[in-house]
Amino acid sequence: MSTVIKLKGHNQKKGKGKPAAQVAAAAGDLAPETDNALRRALEKIVALNRDSTHHAFELGACFAEIKALVPERGFGRCLKVFTDYTVRSAWNYISIHERLKVYRDALLKYAVLPTVMFELAKGEPAQIETVIARMADGERIKVKDVREMLGTRPKRKSDAATLNAGGPAGLRKVAEWKIDQDAVQFGQLTSAVLEQVEKALEPLAVRRAVRKGALQDKIVHDCRHAHDLINSIAAPLQPQMLRIDNWRPARLPEGTVWREVQKLLHRMGGAESWPGRDDFVPWLQNEVVPLLRFVVHGEPLPGEVEDVDEEATSEQVERRAA
Repeated sequence: MSTVIKLKGHNQKKGKGKPAAQVAAAAGDLAPETDNALRRALEKIVALNRDSTHHAFELGACFAEIKALVPERGFGRCLKVFTDYTVRSAWNYISIHERLKVYRDALLKYAVLPTVMFELAKGEPAQIETVIARMADGERIKVKDVREMLGTRPKRKSDAATLNAGGPAGLRKVAEWKIDQDAVQFGQLTSAVLEQVEKALEPLAVRRAVRKGALQDKIVHDCRHAHDLINSIAAPLQPQMLRIDNWRPARLPEGTVWREVQKLLHRMGGAESWPGRDDFVPWLQNEVVPLLRFVVHGEPLPGEVEDVDEEATSEQVERRAA
């Protein structure tokens, strides 16, 4: 390169302003045209190194451009010499550029953080659209929320290491490992059930009947498994009358919402327990949908005050209270 790239701010590497010869060594020998294009792309990265939705897309485009310009094995060397970005970080930004560009306007509108978009880029189009729809409803989506919705969880270095840890601390790690897996399955099942219930209620808008049998066929078994999972995740075991009997999951404390969820899933897991024709639709509207939305989206039940997140803005608090 004919000029030295001066790296500033967070992205600066002390003592590493590199002349043309060192650039060539890092990226490989390049034609003059390619060398100029690479210099421009690297200069853009320096200017765009700020954590924002817009710059995440721009960084992704720049990294994609650099990758296309340098030899196959020159990408990592180029990043190491001129930036503080690792290859993994660069690929995260490239995934935003390549996989989320059709959703760019919506993500810009909601000022989604790059860390959230890194996870979102792993999803399928339908999953991404679901997350964006939740943002449109006023939810503040975090990384852990995206992972739950996509059915993913942070990779562990080794499950075997967790399962071989001893003592009370080791047992707690095993419990966390188990809950991580159960919670993902529980979220997937309850999301699917809520989707089917809301879809089953759509005919009401055109004054048509809701088909009870068709809905039962689609969700009874999912409800049964979701009930097993909530017991596995949250309900302590309690002894039975006889010492020889196996311990069974206890009921969650009465008066709590999760106790209502536990009861609802138990009822929905048995078709014979569903209400009759006259009470069926009101039950779906007034009990099933609100409780499932509490489970899936964290929405407070009608008439209840939601705990306010300490980090929430005054605008969010007002919207939640409206």
